[in-house]
Order: sequence, then structure tokens, then C-alpha cells
Amino acid sequence: MEIEYLNESNAREWEAFALESDSAWFRHTLAWQKYSSCCRFDSNTRNFSFMVKQNGRIQAIVPLLAEYSYPEMDFDCFAMYGDYTPLPAFANDDEVKKSSVVDAIREEMAAIAEREGIRYGKFIIDPLITRPYFKDFSIFNMLEEGASLRFSTTNVVDLTAPEDEILRRMRKGHKAAIKQIMKTPGYRVDVFDKSNITMDKMLRFKEIHKIDAGRQTRTDASWECMYEWVASGCGCLVMLWLDSIADYGAAALIMHYKKAAYYASYGILDSSFLNGHVGDILQWEAIRHLKAAGMEIYEMGDNYYGLSDSANDRKLLEIAKYKKGFRSAEIPKIYFRKDY
Repeated sequence: MEIEYLNESNAREWEAFALESDSAWFRHTLAWQKYSSCCRFDSNTRNFSFMVKQNGRIQAIVPLLAEYSYPEMDFDCFAMYGDYTPLPAFANDDEVKKSSVVDAIREEMAAIAEREGIRYGKFIIDPLITRPYFKDFSIFNMLEEGASLRFSTTNVVDLTAPEDEILRRMRKGHKAAIKQIMKTPGYRVDVFDKSNITMDKMLRFKEIHKIDAGRQTRTDASWECMYEWVASGCGCLVMLWLDSIADYGAAALIMHYKKAAYYASYGILDSSFLNGHVGDILQWEAIRHLKAAGMEIYEMGDNYYGLSDSANDRKLLEIAKYKKGFRSAEIPKIYFRKDY
């Protein structure tokens, strides 16, 4: 097996492999690595992503960033913007024994960790890949030594169902709010994708998000990355126009790749807009757009278990409960922590 680090000369080869591999999704792409590298104001992110090849043919791609630990900030770890790194994506065929590829990956990651002073790595089985790892437990061999697992679930909408059925499956309160808002004058929902997105629209979302959060939560460069996602066909921006303010007052950003979409970010100027049901109508129009664009699954966000009774944790539970109201299914989400 040969190890080849990601660079400008093989970047197109990496992207083509990610698009073809059933175990790769958007978080395996260069676009996600770029975003994760520039989000944090305090980041010293270094990119150690590499490919495993045999006879010049890619057998696996390994997205791998190293950054200061979060929130400790006193040592380095493998992570992406303080979050989990997707496990490697493999070639679809079985011509090469996967255990040999996995061994090569483990050895290279351990060597990087020793050389760079990495204390641990945070990894996740991306729930939006076509071929889930939990159908092939041999992949777990990559992290079995010194690894701890955590299991959770995430809420998804099955976009292959007819539109009326998707609406019917929703929680009663969501359905009622959507139907009521559709009868309400003075608003519209616009969806911007690669055909009509402009930087001005993304900057308006940035302004809304900053006001909603009370501060700018990520760098200017990261907003440019999100614009690039949409402009390249890997996302859409769903925005609510209100006649009462003669401008957009709320927006949601969704990233998508292949046949799967993920609810990435949201912001609103005033939670009282549309009697507090802005999220319902934005999500409904997003679902309709994604379905028309050929998406088959839409991940809306995690469920949480074993949280404390703090105000922040109660808020997380309420958000999860709200997202669950749109779902038609739950799928597993499996996390790893590997100590070096």
C-alpha cells in the first residue's frame, strides 16, 4: 500500500473518488476541509489528509485535520472545527482486501499522532453515506485499540415519499402551522441554489445569523465557503421575505451531496414572526425544494441522551424534539474517540 498526502496536484483525483465512493459524503470533500480549516477565530488547523493507493489506484481517502482541542485549547487533536471527523471512505469494489487498507490507515494515523503530538481523535460514521459502516463491521478494526464508542440517533425525512405523505407524517402542530401560514399574506419563501445564489443573499443571512446569535460565531472566510457550497451545487439557502420589514427576516442553510441533504444553519431576526412558526414554513419549503432536486434523505439533527438539567441542555432537548416532529424515521449515529 502507498500513502499519498492530499495536495494541489491530486485534489481532482480525491474529489472524483469521493463522488464515486458509496462510503463518502460531503464531509469527505475538499470543500468541507476548507470550511473546517477556516471557521474558528483561534484555529491553527493543519491538514494531514491522505490517500491509500495500490498500484496507483485509490483504495481509500482519509480526511484528517489537526487542531487545538476544544474547549481545553492546550493540546492537539484530530477534529474538524471542534467536531467529529468522518471515518475514511473506501473504494466500492472488493478487489483489494479492506483489512490491508485499514491497517495502512491506522499505521499512518498513529505515525502522524506521534510526530505531531496528537492526544486523541474524534470520529463519526457519517449517517448520510450510501453504504453505512455498520453493514461492514470489519471497518471498525481501524479504531478498535483504545477507542471508545458512543451511540445516538439522528432525525431524518424520507424524501422518496410523496409530498402529501411527507406532510401527513409530520407532528400535528407542524402540519397545522404550515397550512395556516400558507393562507397568510405578506410573506414569501425564496430558495437560492447554484442557479440564482448571490453573495448579497449569503451576506444577508450572515447579518441575520449574527443578530440572532448576539455575535459573529464564525469567521468571514467561513461564510465565503458556504457561498461556494451553494454556488457549486452542494447546497441551498432558504430565505423568508416579509413585507412588514421589506426584507428577508429569516434563513436556513442546507448542504447536500449526491442524494442526501443536511440542515446546517438557521437564523431569525425576531422569533415572533409568523406567530412563531417561521421554522415550520422554511423547513416545508426546503423539503419541497430538496425533493424536486432529487434528494432522497434529509437529516435535520441529532437526538440527545443523558443530558443534565441545565438550561443549555434543556434547550438542546427542545430543539431535538422540534426536529423530530418533521421526521419519518430515525437512523443510527455512531461516534468514536481514539486516544493516542
